[in-house]
Amino acid sequence: MVDLLSRRFSRSDSPYLLVLFALLLSVACGGYNPESRLVDVNGYQLNVRCSGEGTSAVVLISGLATDNHDWVEVEKQVSEFSQVCSYDRFGLGKSDHTDTTPTSQTAVDDLHTLISASGISGSVILVGHSYGGLIAQLYATQHPDKTFGVVLVDSLHAENLERAASILGEQTMTTFFRALTANPEGVDIPASLNQMQRLNLGDTPLTVLTAGDQDLPDIIDPDIGRQLITAWLFSQRELAKLSTTGVQFIAEGSGHCIQCDRPDVVVDAIREMADEVRFTIGLSERPVFLPVTP
Repeated sequence: MVDLLSRRFSRSDSPYLLVLFALLLSVACGGYNPESRLVDVNGYQLNVRCSGEGTSAVVLISGLATDNHDWVEVEKQVSEFSQVCSYDRFGLGKSDHTDTTPTSQTAVDDLHTLISASGISGSVILVGHSYGGLIAQLYATQHPDKTFGVVLVDSLHAENLERAASILGEQTMTTFFRALTANPEGVDIPASLNQMQRLNLGDTPLTVLTAGDQDLPDIIDPDIGRQLITAWLFSQRELAKLSTTGVQFIAEGSGHCIQCDRPDVVVDAIREMADEVRFTIGLSERPVFLPVTP
């Protein structure tokens, strides 16, 4: 069933399909491949790739069952003005595989250890795509002293599953949970979402990037599809409310994988936050942010 779905859907399809049917094959963004290394994290090894230098450190967090190749073009451009690191969670890419069933909390704990083990000092800018956005939200809530800012890239919201269930009904959700068991990363999505109920980013700088092309494949009933898209867009607006400084921008011409379709939008959001870091520590004048069409 999952193999069939992975053949039918592309990475530009609605994010709800990535959640509901769990796993689509990764689309690599080529042309940039700096040396990576393995870092010991809680008795296992995680693959980490870092490049660039600067006053801020940017950490890129991939979506469900996706390794760090999706970030290649963003990473290449960000490395020109900042230190930037991407990594593979356990069970993905070059990282070790384990028999555990991870959740967003275990991913946060691993990320916290990884940041220290990688020699990254000071606060970081977290950039999370889809499920990686959940990890970024939880990390920033639990470690505000280590988080300068957060960029959410068509991120999941803690209530996405509940809203999808109310639209799709019991039968489809049963299929969804079966599909999740085939997840190469083995993430317990229901438990992960339950861990996200008390998120509060305070006044942490927050930018929410939302895909402008929320298309659904033909097998989805048009009425249901419209409801799913409406629910997703509502969730995106709610994400911006997690911080008193939250803003939302629409990435026109992009599907769910904004870092693949419109890396320039992601890079611009990171650049503005990195410029704010430089201002905060007194290395530059406060940046003037150009308006982005919402």
